[in-house]
Amino acid sequence: MIANTLIHREFTSSYTAKFVIEKDRMYTENANRSSGDGIITPDNMEPNQNNPIIASFFRNIGWSDRLGSGVRNIFKYSKYYSGEEPEFVEGDVFRIIVPLNEDYSYDNVKNGDKKISKKTIQNYKKILEFMEEGKEYTIQDFCNLLNLKPSRTKELLKALTQDIEQIGNNKNRKYRLK
Repeated sequence: MIANTLIHREFTSSYTAKFVIEKDRMYTENANRSSGDGIITPDNMEPNQNNPIIASFFRNIGWSDRLGSGVRNIFKYSKYYSGEEPEFVEGDVFRIIVPLNEDYSYDNVKNGDKKISKKTIQNYKKILEFMEEGKEYTIQDFCNLLNLKPSRTKELLKALTQDIEQIGNNKNRKYRLK
């Protein structure tokens, strides 16, 4: 969204560019030299870069693929943040609006669109809050904490590999914070 704002910005306008994050949406607004008015979708877009030097820079650092790729990517990934499609509104002020929804998050991306229950998220938080820096824990410690069977507890711990490391083999395995 930010790269799109810079690539397509009309720098001759004094309109202040904005990137705003709210509870239920995030959006950008920036001045635009409009070639039309209305809603843009991947099917009806006609890419027009206002700043070819800036666009080339973003392509060189890997933030942009080609003209129009930002619209396609935001439509593609928006479902992970809201389950809904974003809005691209063209006019003298160009707006990108991406809805947000608490039920959707990075956890859904990490688990391949499989929705994670609130109870599972609570268990992740309990585990991480329970663990102390430098201390090692057994699977039984977590089973007692969560009141779960070892098989379910191991599934939860496996999902937290970014935060927790395993030490030892199956029989003597311990866990600690990374």
